[in-house]
Amino acid sequence: MTRAQDDRRKVRHVAALALWSLCASGVVASQTAPGQQAIADEVEAGHHSPAPVLLGGDTILWITVGAGPYTTQFRADRISQRLYETVRDRAVVDPVVTATENDGASELRAGSRLLMVVTPRDAASLGAPRIAVAQQYARDLETAIRRERLRYAPATLARSGIYGLLATLMLAGSLWIIVRGTQLVGRKLERWRERRLGGLHVQQAEIVSAAGLSRGIARTVSAIRVVLMLLAVDLYLTFVLGLFPWTRAVSTHLLNYVLSPLGTAGVAFVGYLPNLMFVLVIAWLIYIAIRVVGFIFNQIRLGRMVFASFPPEWADPTNKIARVLLIAFGIVVAFPYLPASNSPAFTGVSVFMGVLFSLASSSALSNMIAGIVLTYTGAFRLGDRVKVGESFGDIIETSLLATRVRTIKNEDVTIPNSIVLGHSTINYSRNARTLGLILHTSVTIGYDAPWRQVHDLLVDAALATPGILNEPRPFVWQTALNDFYVTYEVNAYTDTPRDMVDIYAALHARIQDSFYAAGVEIMSPHYTSLRDGNTVAIPESARPPEYLSPAFRVTDVNPPETARRAG
Repeated sequence: MTRAQDDRRKVRHVAALALWSLCASGVVASQTAPGQQAIADEVEAGHHSPAPVLLGGDTILWITVGAGPYTTQFRADRISQRLYETVRDRAVVDPVVTATENDGASELRAGSRLLMVVTPRDAASLGAPRIAVAQQYARDLETAIRRERLRYAPATLARSGIYGLLATLMLAGSLWIIVRGTQLVGRKLERWRERRLGGLHVQQAEIVSAAGLSRGIARTVSAIRVVLMLLAVDLYLTFVLGLFPWTRAVSTHLLNYVLSPLGTAGVAFVGYLPNLMFVLVIAWLIYIAIRVVGFIFNQIRLGRMVFASFPPEWADPTNKIARVLLIAFGIVVAFPYLPASNSPAFTGVSVFMGVLFSLASSSALSNMIAGIVLTYTGAFRLGDRVKVGESFGDIIETSLLATRVRTIKNEDVTIPNSIVLGHSTINYSRNARTLGLILHTSVTIGYDAPWRQVHDLLVDAALATPGILNEPRPFVWQTALNDFYVTYEVNAYTDTPRDMVDIYAALHARIQDSFYAAGVEIMSPHYTSLRDGNTVAIPESARPPEYLSPAFRVTDVNPPETARRAG
């Protein structure tokens, strides 16, 4: 069997397979379900997708239809492989491509090598006679083979080597120019910054320092330098690799590696412009709403707008909550218009982040809810003197998550709002301006001191203490009658609760001075002694000038008659 007969047998076999596949597809199509029909449509679409025939990286022609079970891509790859083998086959001295008619198809051959078969469907897809299509394909294939063979000629390779050497020298010069040029531009920009800009300021606040601007300029120039150098290297490799037939196919893709992402990004950006405008409009509306709401709550905070059931201290936290709700609403509305919002990857990441946030934010949510409850129950305000658990000090910051207290020792204590809500909070400042805060302290005095005198001494000491109000007048309670002394509690009003520690210290000092001046002993802590022959428990400086410690007295406990009888 000759090679031509074998090729004709293969063509007839392919035609039979094509006829069988068409018949089978007609029978199966009548029995497929809608889902299977969709899959068949996708296969058919891929079956007729145009595929290029390549030789040395150049597109020679396009295959627009398949043949039987073979797709267009399969046919194009087979033709490309045959062309490459023909170029490398030195047995084909003169690569003249001829068109031979065989069983209603045109066979294109170079010598004895079959290159491709032009079927009636190929001609029908192009809207031209099959013979004319075959002759045009024959000329195109012959031109491509001759051109590709010419690239392997020694003279061509030598010339390509010279061009490559010149391109290398040009690359080195280009890189030198890029480096020196970007350095020059960087120095000029730095001098311009020194003359015009010392730093970026908004009123008195420095946004970017002079050193930061210098670093930013240097990094920007360095980035531009790297981009230009990469572009130069890419152009160099594209040109040099395209000079040689072995690497020509690779060179055609190098520039596309840079331009394709940029082109895709540009097309995607242009296509996204309508959605981007919608997102910008939503963002602008949300921004305006936040500004309007913020203005209203600021007026409430300043007292320029008054609502009977909305105190001014609620303005700031309510403004923060409203801002969060407005931003969340804007995100929900704009979400369908975000880039890749409908992609499976975006959906998967969103679900993952939602689950992660739900698992990790239970304590944060409880603190936020507790913060809202504390805000609207009015437990305290900024600057209030409070006691939360073991922390005693002033409220310096409140947020949805935590409350900060500065103690009298200047220690900042951050307490989660859930803990604040779960503990009792003592607020010393809430009624200090209206009813006054009652400061109280106890002192124990012996039974030998008249209680009226003790009351007067305690009230006088309280009135002499800085920070104690004259009205309402201080008062004294006798809280206990103990074994050796009476417990007196003095109560005094103040309207400066933040000074209560200093007021307590001054009150204790005044009580001591008042009692020492009156000659009344303070029996705190417990003081027991043999009073006969002991010095009074008063500082020496507070004793009268004529005071002398009493001497011990000895008394006979037996009557004189009893003593005589005993003698």
